[in-house]
Amino acid sequence: MECKLCDSKNVTNFLNLGKMPVANAYVRPEDAGKEEFKFNLGLNFCGDCKMVQLKETVPYDQYIVPDEEGKTHYAFFSGTSDFMKKHFRSFAQTLEQRFLTGGNKRVLEIGSNDGIMLSGFSDISSVLGVEPSWNVAEVAKGDGIETVVEFFTEDLAKRIERDKGRFRVVSSANVLLNIYDLDEVMRGADTLLDDKGVFVTEDPYIGEIVEKTAYDQIYDEHAWYFSLTSLDNLYKRHGFEIFDAERQWTHGGSMRVYAGRIGEYEKTEGFEAALQDEKRQGLHTIEPYMEFANSVHQSKFALAGLLESLRADGKKIVGYAAASKGTIVQNYCGITPEMITYVSDNTSFKQGLLTPGMHIPIVSPEMFHSDKDADYALLFAWNHADEIIAKEKDFIDRGGRFIVHIPEARIVP
Repeated sequence: MECKLCDSKNVTNFLNLGKMPVANAYVRPEDAGKEEFKFNLGLNFCGDCKMVQLKETVPYDQYIVPDEEGKTHYAFFSGTSDFMKKHFRSFAQTLEQRFLTGGNKRVLEIGSNDGIMLSGFSDISSVLGVEPSWNVAEVAKGDGIETVVEFFTEDLAKRIERDKGRFRVVSSANVLLNIYDLDEVMRGADTLLDDKGVFVTEDPYIGEIVEKTAYDQIYDEHAWYFSLTSLDNLYKRHGFEIFDAERQWTHGGSMRVYAGRIGEYEKTEGFEAALQDEKRQGLHTIEPYMEFANSVHQSKFALAGLLESLRADGKKIVGYAAASKGTIVQNYCGITPEMITYVSDNTSFKQGLLTPGMHIPIVSPEMFHSDKDADYALLFAWNHADEIIAKEKDFIDRGGRFIVHIPEARIVP
């Protein structure tokens, strides 16, 4: 084994979830008998650069499949969630107030999706999105947000810098962990940022994943699982350093990280406190990751046991949200169509398809709402539990209950 970031051989494999399909490779019913692409899903820890990473990365062409016109599509529109709209509006306002009060006020976002965050800036003429997925980029363009429909590369950064100049902020949210070549990203950010430029990222935080036993955050698209220590080690190789960090509620627990060129910004008390918390958790060592692996194993049997108990009592269980997380939980825990009858999801193109690996039918919310026999709904998008439970009051009023498996298997409310 070798670290995919620093090439060190001081690497330990601490978690294996078995053979897993691509999380968003939904199956047409007529293809259910065909063999699906699967890979060995596991995590490694590098004892030198401290980066947690996928043991086996999946080729992009297994989950980024262009259509007949060569256009790539993405399954998730960020703007469909009211909670995420509020979050990204606040994110934009924070960046504006902290870094765009004078001089250069230009912002570039890597992986800008449907423009949900860039639309939160007061002057959208000063923002630029980079988004490789045509379908979500079209939504942003329709809202007046200039968007380059390409993958972010060093070459693209050079072209943008040549044509448009430099930016004060380059940001990404839930994107950096998906990009295999982090060194190229950093070279691109270095090209685009002015002398006081700030590179701001927000991604699921390995400290939260470990603390909550959130193993369903681990899947093919997520190549990296960042700690502040591992990110800072990466940044310093490119002349940057972290100066601030803030925990966020998104995706079950994320970290917003601010980096500038070394010595340009004073480190905040918030960053120092977050770093101390991380050290107390021991995320720079292998021990908490080994404990995490044991907790994941226990979580699997707790959820399976709860579902079997409810079925033995004659209860009907369905699924809620055909999310990437659900693919991991279904396949790792062996959740079959006999255990949950269907999964309700409001994404129209998923409806009528089957979940990867376990082939559970995906149906519309209308079917779920009209199903008076459903006793329990297993909530795969547990990180949106508050929003979903508030929305599905009718289901609860007629006696329905949700099952949440993170941080432990339980029935709510």
